[in-house]
Amino acid sequence: MSAYPEALRPPATLPPCAGLQPAFRQRFSGWHLGMGTPDTLAGLLRGLTMLGADDPGCRSAAMGMGLWGAQAHPLSPALGATIAPATLSAHPGLAALMTRLAAAPPLGDSDAEAVAAWHTLARGNDLPLILRFLAAVMRDRVKGLSWLRHCWQDLIFLNRPELAQAALDLIAWDAPAQPLKARLMAELAFHTRPADEALPLVAGLDPSLWGLWRACAGGELLLRLGESEKGRDALTMLWQAIPWHVNLTLKLHDLYAPTPLADEGRDETASVAVLLYSWNKADLLADTLESLAASHLGRAGVFVLDNGSTDRTPEVLDRARGLFGPQNGHAPLNVTTLPVNVGAPAARNWLLSLPEVRKTAWAAFLDDDVVLPPDWLTRLLDAAQGRRDVGAVGCRITSATPPHGLQSADYNLFPQPPRPVQPGELPSRVLVFDNCAGSPDTGLFTYVRPCLSVSGCCHLVSMAAVERAGGFDLRYTPSQFDDLDRDLRSALAGMPAVYAGTLAVRHVQHSSLAKAQTVRQTGHVMGNKLKLDTKYSDDELAALARDNARLLWDDLEAKHAALVGRLGNGA
Repeated sequence: MSAYPEALRPPATLPPCAGLQPAFRQRFSGWHLGMGTPDTLAGLLRGLTMLGADDPGCRSAAMGMGLWGAQAHPLSPALGATIAPATLSAHPGLAALMTRLAAAPPLGDSDAEAVAAWHTLARGNDLPLILRFLAAVMRDRVKGLSWLRHCWQDLIFLNRPELAQAALDLIAWDAPAQPLKARLMAELAFHTRPADEALPLVAGLDPSLWGLWRACAGGELLLRLGESEKGRDALTMLWQAIPWHVNLTLKLHDLYAPTPLADEGRDETASVAVLLYSWNKADLLADTLESLAASHLGRAGVFVLDNGSTDRTPEVLDRARGLFGPQNGHAPLNVTTLPVNVGAPAARNWLLSLPEVRKTAWAAFLDDDVVLPPDWLTRLLDAAQGRRDVGAVGCRITSATPPHGLQSADYNLFPQPPRPVQPGELPSRVLVFDNCAGSPDTGLFTYVRPCLSVSGCCHLVSMAAVERAGGFDLRYTPSQFDDLDRDLRSALAGMPAVYAGTLAVRHVQHSSLAKAQTVRQTGHVMGNKLKLDTKYSDDELAALARDNARLLWDDLEAKHAALVGRLGNGA
């Protein structure tokens, strides 16, 4: 480890660039929202490139964003089409690779049947059939790279490195494309191998081709290894090269100034009621309760509502009583049993109405299919920092199985006002920016900041916010969007949310649309979205967007200024 972080220093090939420039706030409606995905970067890069014709600062930022995009997301067609050739003039090998990838023909109508077959295979476990499919498409000398582009993220999420390696070995690599193989092997190791095994592969990449991504991935691996100062220093070198990167700025600031821990001896857990409701998910509920009992609950009360289950849920709850109580260092498990399923909003409100819960300051809602780290509760409380204007505190939600892809981070509104609805058109007025869902977890969402909303599967809800803005709206019965709606009302009442992304909670299931398996289920989700879209006035949505943007910009500017004060401009 003695060679790190210096061995990860990216080459100094980019022009000087200020991390925050007036044009970023004045000309980009969504700059503050984040830039953790390739499509978001592509949109910002198009704007920077146009502004760069007259603005030297934007021109420098476009150079950095193009180089970062090519290294971090080389398989993204949207980014590849946006990067100006001059951006890579100092990187001929990378320029040749991007030209080669741009020449790969996109998959078209003639590939539709094979694309559908891959969608099914990637969500199954028939390894021999997957290998046969990969052998057929990856060996195609015309479209092999196109198929690699299409399949690569699925191959990572399958968590069978031998399949991804087979795909790479099947490609007929020519000279311009050859550097991509080592880069993707390093990315595969980053997501599927222990950090100490992945780090040499990342650090061994050619810095003239991959210097920025190498510093980012290497810094994150050092953090996972517990080398916090070395990881932070590697990311510092990266930030000094690309100080405009919103996610990196937020993450690096929190590494230098982490969320303060509660004072030793001050136990806030007595002010918390942990609340769960469940319907016919006995096995998942049993695992969740075991995970909960193994965590540091302190003096928090635990309340479970059996929402009319007809499976083994009553037996699971009876057995779970033995996991809680004074003999295990916890409060007793409190169980409420309903004869019928009343839906999620009513179940949540029922729990909130319990006299013991109404006495607390915080309600910690958990889904019945989560895997909790031991310190989840104290870390959520630490993020609240005793502030009375916080309506909810949430965290980073990932899938439960390796490589733990992202399901949700912080949710915020696009700042555009609602556009008029045309005759015969369904309104889409609550425009929420979901900045990470479905992406691999690269570490760029491990930050703390204010936000509009957080995932409902593990979050603290302020009882003061419930008193001020109300509980969960029954119009969203049986479920979906009731938690987002409550966060919107809380924000309108002056109590927005806080995202504590340094905490990750594993979630077995997924978002509402991902769980919708039938036309009927999809219709229900879309129906509830229509209810959300028609609930708020134009003035309310404009106020939400304005206040949300101001909070995020104020937070970003303060954290950027703190880093500049500590590290210099990086230019």
